[in-house]
Amino acid sequence: MITTLGSDVSKGSLYSLDANSLPDFVEPTSPVEFECLFSINGTVWTADCNPSGTHAALGTSMGSALLDLEARSQFWIYRGKSDVLSQQFISSGNVVLCGLRNGLILTIDTREKHISNNIAAPNHSSAAPNPFMTNLPLGRRERRRNFVRSQIDRGQISSGHVRMTSAVCSMASLSCDENYFLASSMDGSIKLFDIRALRNGGVQSYEGHINSHSRLQLAVNPSETLLLTGGEDCSVRIWGIKTGELLFSETFSESCCTTVLWPDLEGYARHRLDQSHGAWLGSRDGLFYVQDI
Repeated sequence: MITTLGSDVSKGSLYSLDANSLPDFVEPTSPVEFECLFSINGTVWTADCNPSGTHAALGTSMGSALLDLEARSQFWIYRGKSDVLSQQFISSGNVVLCGLRNGLILTIDTREKHISNNIAAPNHSSAAPNPFMTNLPLGRRERRRNFVRSQIDRGQISSGHVRMTSAVCSMASLSCDENYFLASSMDGSIKLFDIRALRNGGVQSYEGHINSHSRLQLAVNPSETLLLTGGEDCSVRIWGIKTGELLFSETFSESCCTTVLWPDLEGYARHRLDQSHGAWLGSRDGLFYVQDI
């Protein structure tokens, strides 16, 4: 899936590409067919797919949308004034974690019934009608749900959410126990949370991260014992997830590593990489693969 941010003159969109239809090597100038699944008169900040590949969640400037990739339908699962900057399915795929610009983290159960509304089709006269793009009016039940969520935005509902001290820029759910997830905010805070006890705040903190305004990604190693992220000081840091201890700090690039990835075991096997070490780091300077960290 590929997301485009959008602007005042172009819509934020979600596109899909069937990788199985591509040859082993594609010339840079060769046309590639993408399908537009979602388009909105606003910004699409982030997207995540559930483990089974049946649903995708999108974080936008208008809220969070859930796309049923099999039934070709879409639903608003959260509407609000604060942008959804980060999203993450938990391992079961039943809950979406939504990180908002105002610092809130919401836990939304995707098994609840929602009503499709006001997700407009892309304005391409030659494009075939897309079943994702419907224009249904808000129903009474959805208006009530939006009212409740507006109370969450104002902090008047205390269950099912937690507030960080700044905009939530990245999250990572742990598959070994889906009740736990990591979240980072734009003031450099990184915390471990328990969904069952959000009112108690974070259960672990990770000190030393440097951030003031950037969207910096979190990554977790396959055994889910280590946490990795880049900082605005161009350093890459690793902490022990359970202990919160800073284990590693090093600079690999002259610019900030905004995106990081620790492939799962299947990814390592597919690319014939050492299964115990190694992570990908992306910055303006390029893409790095680092072993023995």
